[in-house]
Amino acid sequence: MSPSPPESLWSAVTAKRRKLRRWLILANLVAAVLLASLVLSVLLRAKASYEARARDLAESLAAVAQLNIGSELSQVDAVLRSTLQDLSLPRLRALLGDAGTTDLLMHRASLLPAMEGLRLTDAEGQVRWGTGLAGVPVPSVSDRDYFVTAHGSPDAQPIVSGPLQSRLTGMWVMVVARPLVVEGRFEGLLYATIPVDHMVQLFRRYELGLHDAITLRTDDLRLVARHAPGGGAQGEVGLAAVSTQLREATQRQPTAGWFVSRAAIDNLPRTTAYRQVAGWPLKVFAGVSNERFFEPWREQALQVSLTAALAWLLLVAAAFAIFRFGAREALAMDQLAAQAVAQREAQQRIAALLREQAAMLDNDLVSMARVSGRAIRWSNVAFERLLGYGPGELNDQSMAVLYADEATFERVGREAYPVLASGSSYRSQVPMRRKDGTVLWVEITGARLAGDDSFWMAVDITAAKAAHEQLVHVAHHDPLTQLPNRTLLLQRLRHSLAVQARSGTALAVCYLDLDGFKGINDRFGHDAGDALLVAVARRMEHQLRPGDTVARIGGDEFVLVLTELPPEAWPPVLDRLVDALRQPVKLEGGQTVQVGASVGVAAATPDADAHALLSLADQALLRAKREGKGRVVLAAGA
Repeated sequence: MSPSPPESLWSAVTAKRRKLRRWLILANLVAAVLLASLVLSVLLRAKASYEARARDLAESLAAVAQLNIGSELSQVDAVLRSTLQDLSLPRLRALLGDAGTTDLLMHRASLLPAMEGLRLTDAEGQVRWGTGLAGVPVPSVSDRDYFVTAHGSPDAQPIVSGPLQSRLTGMWVMVVARPLVVEGRFEGLLYATIPVDHMVQLFRRYELGLHDAITLRTDDLRLVARHAPGGGAQGEVGLAAVSTQLREATQRQPTAGWFVSRAAIDNLPRTTAYRQVAGWPLKVFAGVSNERFFEPWREQALQVSLTAALAWLLLVAAAFAIFRFGAREALAMDQLAAQAVAQREAQQRIAALLREQAAMLDNDLVSMARVSGRAIRWSNVAFERLLGYGPGELNDQSMAVLYADEATFERVGREAYPVLASGSSYRSQVPMRRKDGTVLWVEITGARLAGDDSFWMAVDITAAKAAHEQLVHVAHHDPLTQLPNRTLLLQRLRHSLAVQARSGTALAVCYLDLDGFKGINDRFGHDAGDALLVAVARRMEHQLRPGDTVARIGGDEFVLVLTELPPEAWPPVLDRLVDALRQPVKLEGGQTVQVGASVGVAAATPDADAHALLSLADQALLRAKREGKGRVVLAAGA
């Protein structure tokens, strides 16, 4: 029996309602899945953006910190190298003596505030010269690893050791050392100590956020120095307790990289970037606090999730009550407005972080500049002051305006940019020109950023350079006449012999002694004798050509080196020289004195030796003296 029409109609309506209910439920489930997918995608993209910003900030901090540390160590090593050049001159060591050597080391140590001490050992490791030794027993460093390394295989590279406790002061220090090698023999070790606290003070210049951290570690991950604002554990110097993520990251990429982990020292989560300090067995780690940096993202995630959940609930309600569509739309707009407010607040926080980074770079302590295509795009206050420019004057200027000459500008370009392109840092000492035209010596250090952009730091080393050049001049010149001494004479003579061997030109060595000088010195005194020697030196310089050499090797004895002059021209030149020296000299006291000169000459052969030539010329001089003085005598075979 078939159902009645009303019952059939009711059944059809019920079936349609069930079908509609199933479709509404399915549609709401699909909407929920789509909304969840959309929210997840938005949050993941936002988180990736925050992670990238945290990584970029950490990498910028690490790059600046490694350049600062590298610059500090390079300045210390420059003082070591300059001092070793002076100490490797036996004549200068003999002139200085123990007290003078200690004074030299104390002066060099005062050039850099980074150094706690600068000391020199003997070949057995006893610390005999340097700072902080007055009134204490002579310590020994013969058992220290840096002394053992230098003694076993001295080479041209600096030795870095530590952190370790100083036996003199008890403080934790890093050691930078170089061996003193004279004529192939190990004669001691010159080493500088840098307090760990100095590195901490250096890190405190950076405007870090709460729970950010800057850490310096050795290549084997022992802690050297750490600064983390906000208090809490700072770590014990020398320990190597690190997170698994840090150890694995440095094993995969030893020179540079990043990771996210909880620090082993204080268990705080950070995004950390690290850089190898170029040329040194040290790594700098810069960590940005995830709790602080990702707080805006968490607020954004909460807002977006709540907005999506409310939107889905309103969608469900709209399916059963179309009239509530307007209310749902209004609520969604309110939620979108709240989300926009949260995004603006997050952007303001990021802008504040960027301002902090800019403040750190634009300081008045360390000279920095960003260069693109060899043109200055940005420079800080310290860089502008170093070179005498006002704020913004260097923007978009070519680096060529800063170098002392075009040749230096071209050389730095040839040397630096291939090194930067390989991912390494470039360091060099160059002369630069200030805006007022004065020249200063600067040590520059550069690192590549991205594309053809590079970051540069500059340190004024003019005082250290001048001190070194003065010491070199003293070591190579006679203090009375300012003529070259025996050391510089031998250098120039060996160079002239090498040129003569290649070109086949003639070369003569002339040993000259003043006749009658002793009588004048005894009669009128040493001051008159010194004044006479100075006058004689000037006359000899006036008689010789610029390419020739005249040196004083002691008392009234001089040596001349005549180059690129045929043998037949030597007698006339020397006769004119002897005639010039015979002319009377009027002293400051009003006395008029007169001396003569005897000369012994030795001609160079293709296989001539400098010492042998000087000996031959000396023997010829003795003959000239025996034959009556005032003569020019050629050595046998000349």
